[in-house]
Amino acid sequence: MSMDEYVMVVEARPLMDKFGIYRGLDALGGEVADYILATHSFMPRRLAEADPAYKQIIPYVTVRCEGLWLVFRRKAAQTEQRLHNKHSLGLGGHITREADTAPNPILAGLHRELAEEITLEHGEPRYLGVLNDDTNDVGRVHLGLLYEVRAKSRSFAMPEADKMDARWMDAGGVRACFDTMETWSQFVIEQLVIDLA
Repeated sequence: MSMDEYVMVVEARPLMDKFGIYRGLDALGGEVADYILATHSFMPRRLAEADPAYKQIIPYVTVRCEGLWLVFRRKAAQTEQRLHNKHSLGLGGHITREADTAPNPILAGLHRELAEEITLEHGEPRYLGVLNDDTNDVGRVHLGLLYEVRAKSRSFAMPEADKMDARWMDAGGVRACFDTMETWSQFVIEQLVIDLA
């Protein structure tokens, strides 16, 4: 994605004050997405990345199948240098202005990101909550909307294998990768994976 591309943002302070969003995974309901859809705007990504007055909205999707999670590893060829060689429990991407013509731009962005990053058969996304972390440079300018999809089989392909690879892991394997995970993934592990065998 070009840094000059326009991405979906909302003003950070009114959003955080209205919903009391804190650091971590917050199981807030669909009213957050409704608020975002009603109040969002678009700005050049290069500006949004440097302006914590705005949160870029990122649909963040985990993939599960038969008690396993798909764990992704970001390679050095990927654009976002701050996430190189990090493991991730989800796929996320910006919502561009082109998605604003869809009935639900958030879901349109989610489906576009899935289609770009991985090829697999899956069911409809299920919304799980909000991801936020204002303690680092990446988190200060992004807000994640967490979704889960269930894969219909373990078969998948990575169209951009030079940028990212993936493998299935059980809960124990996911927990073992905790220290190498990006913070949003750590929140998901703490809230959704940690107690699963």
